[in-house]
Amino acid sequence: MKASKNSFSLIALMVAVAATTVGLGGCATNTSTPPPVTNVPPLGLTLRVCDSGTPNCAGEANFSLGSLRDLQVNADWKNMPGGTHTQEIAFLLPNGVVYQTLSHGFGIAEGTFGAPTVSDAMPVAGTYITQRELTGDWTVQISLDGAVAGAQKVQLQP
Repeated sequence: MKASKNSFSLIALMVAVAATTVGLGGCATNTSTPPPVTNVPPLGLTLRVCDSGTPNCAGEANFSLGSLRDLQVNADWKNMPGGTHTQEIAFLLPNGVVYQTLSHGFGIAEGTFGAPTVSDAMPVAGTYITQRELTGDWTVQISLDGAVAGAQKVQLQP
C-alpha cells in the first residue's frame, strides 16, 4: 500500500495540531494584565481630638480629668473612594493596652471620592478613667477597613 504525498502531509499536520492542543491543555488563556489605574488621589486623614464640650474644636493634645466630660474624636477624610467603609477608633492606655474601641460604618457613593467627617466620643467623666486617675500619654488610633490609618497622642492630666 502506497500513501500519497498529500495524505502524509495531512496526517503530519493533524499530529502537529493534536500535540499543540494537548500542550495548551485545550484551553485558551489570557496572559494580558489590566492597565494600571491612573489619577487616583491619595487618601487623606486629619485627626482632631477635643473635649466634647468645646465648640468648633480644631484639636487639642492636653486634657484635665477634672473638667473633661467626653473625649471627642473627629476623623476628617479626604479622597475616600466609593463603597462601604468601617472606621474604628481605639483608645490605648499609656502602657499600650487597648482601653476601648468604637466602630462606625459609613458609605460613599460608588464611582466617586468623598470627604466625610466621622465622629465618635469616649466617655471619661464618672468612668474608670477618672475613678482610677488613669493619667498620662494615651494614644488615639484610627483604622479604616481593618488597616491602621493614623494615630495621635493625647495627655490626660489630673
